[in-house]
Amino acid sequence: MVILNKRVYNKTFGKIVRTLGFLLVLASSLYIATTLILENGSLPFISNLTPFAQTIDGYLSVIPLLAEYTGLGLVVGLILILWAIRKGLILRILLTLVLVFGFLESAMSGTSALVPVTLLSPSWLSGVVTLVGQFVDQLTALSPYVVPGVGVAAPFLLWILFAYKKPGRFSLLMLRLGSITLFLAILMLAVANLFVTSLQTVDIFSTINMMLYIITYLAFIIGGLFGTIGFTRK
Repeated sequence: MVILNKRVYNKTFGKIVRTLGFLLVLASSLYIATTLILENGSLPFISNLTPFAQTIDGYLSVIPLLAEYTGLGLVVGLILILWAIRKGLILRILLTLVLVFGFLESAMSGTSALVPVTLLSPSWLSGVVTLVGQFVDQLTALSPYVVPGVGVAAPFLLWILFAYKKPGRFSLLMLRLGSITLFLAILMLAVANLFVTSLQTVDIFSTINMMLYIITYLAFIIGGLFGTIGFTRK
């Protein structure tokens, strides 16, 4: 009987962690997608989404802390989902390190390939960044390919996480689709920054890149929503 109770507790705890992860991804992606749509209303087809984005922005604007915690919430949400649905330790540890390193580096540099909008950082995070800043600087100084490599690795590893999870769920399918478009968006940035810098001034290149980001976070919204309401599933 004790063993049975322990098993039930573990399943319930796992579902709570998983649902909290989906909820954080939903909230963060909603803010990011809304910001991207409002900042890029002239892009093809985006004008159809602008009225919805304006309505959502009205609700989000009453939560001032959301801008500060969006980046952190997205990373923490993905890590919670990772540890809730993945059994093997290798991918768990590797993807966690990639996401944490990417987040810390972006907090120091002020830019992020994962989240292409301006985000504030919580005030208490500056202390954490100070503690690990030297270590992060040492890693990034090893090669100009470190930061772009980590950026490309994050969505690729996320795709592996969502693609090989059985049984399949619609929420994970949407996160998998989002990880594919995010991989393509970050890869485009890496190519433009490292190899073909002239692409940075090509309008069609920038348009496709931003559309991929918008599609990514729209897919993450849907995935986060269905993952949150799927709390009762095993």
